Amino acid sequence: MKKENQTEEVEEKYSFLQKLLYLFIIPLLFTLVIVLGYLTYEGKNIFEVAQSFLPANEEAATTEEKKEEKEEKEEKEEKEMSLSQQNDNKNSSQEIILLERQVSEKEREITKLIASLEEANSRIEDLEKQQQEIKSSTKELAKLYEGMSTKKAAQIMMELDEDMALLILNELSTSKTSSILGQLEPQQAARFTELLADND
Repeated sequence: MKKENQTEEVEEKYSFLQKLLYLFIIPLLFTLVIVLGYLTYEGKNIFEVAQSFLPANEEAATTEEKKEEKEEKEEKEEKEMSLSQQNDNKNSSQEIILLERQVSEKEREITKLIASLEEANSRIEDLEKQQQEIKSSTKELAKLYEGMSTKKAAQIMMELDEDMALLILNELSTSKTSSILGQLEPQQAARFTELLADND
């Protein structure tokens, strides 16, 4: 008996759930699908349409939330901008410091180059003075050789350094030079002739 009662209760419950499903839930879902299909066919946004059915308080709350989100985003962007400007300022000041250092290093290099150039100029002046002194002394020596006999001048030329002998021969008159070259050995005479020709 108890088993029969239990099965009858289960059948009654089952039949009630079936009735609820068939009479209310399935038709409700069917109408919802038809409405959603129609709205999509019309090209309307389903979520916007759903929001229009919501009460005004919820819309205000969502707009306030959106405003707060926008304000937060704007504040973040402003902070990021100020931080980037500070970083740019720091970077530019560091670049300026680096450029100033480079300029001062270049100035030091320029002063060193100017000092070395002045030293080179003073050396050149000293060398020019020495050259003038050598020329004046060779002119005086040439006057001495002009007064000597050709034989003695040729003997002395053979003993002198080649460069010094060439300087003296350049200062002598052509007749004296030719007579001295005539007294020298043929190889030495040829050598001095080549050197004199090269100097001319």
